[in-house]
Amino acid sequence: MNVLSFHLKGKMAHFRRYYSNSSALSYTIPPRTTIIGIVAGLLGYPRDSYYEDFSTDQCKVAVSVRAPIKKQIQKLNLLMVKSPNDLNGSQEFHSQTATELVLPQNIRTGYIDYQIWLSHRDQTIMDSLASFIKGPGYVSKGISIALGTAQHLGWVEDGQVLEGKEEEGVAEIYSVIPASKLGKLDFTNPPYEYRLYKEDMPIDFDKERKLKDKGNMLINVLSSPIRAQVNNYVRLSNGEAITWME
Repeated sequence: MNVLSFHLKGKMAHFRRYYSNSSALSYTIPPRTTIIGIVAGLLGYPRDSYYEDFSTDQCKVAVSVRAPIKKQIQKLNLLMVKSPNDLNGSQEFHSQTATELVLPQNIRTGYIDYQIWLSHRDQTIMDSLASFIKGPGYVSKGISIALGTAQHLGWVEDGQVLEGKEEEGVAEIYSVIPASKLGKLDFTNPPYEYRLYKEDMPIDFDKERKLKDKGNMLINVLSSPIRAQVNNYVRLSNGEAITWME
């Protein structure tokens, strides 16, 4: 199979958890639904029109943390905006909301770096997306890239096309690992440091943007691969192994 690889970078991010209410908590990584939204936006799909074209049956997605990250909660003073004139803060109602931000370990010199792998059944979509992100920079028919909310601008680097072959067994997995695919972790003489999180996140929407599927993802925020036994992974032509978010 053809697998498109690229790096999604930025200075900070916020991927709001779907069950977060009074405080705005963030996922550690962009959920699959966020990634397909970015890809569909680059290709010029109208809002909420792409869920069936990028369903888990049509499009496979994997993601990895490539630079160590941390989280920090900040209070944001949110405005009540009902018209453009309210952007100056003249409305009486202001809401202070605790907001969790994803940051690089060193905010002054570092960047958030997520590596994304994507494989779509429609080769036309693969070819179009590859031409948009091979750089330098990226081309878009629609959106400007943001890491979650609009104020957290990002960019794409290092777009390339790889070959992939499905395998199973023990491997060093560079992407996050769905709990449904995980057999066991191998901590025998580990060559890397781990800081593992498990997060429950959305995977797929139906055409009415209702949640169709979700799952637990195992994430290493220190950016090193996780040696594990999994029931299905993809070995790439560059030697790395990944698991699809499904």
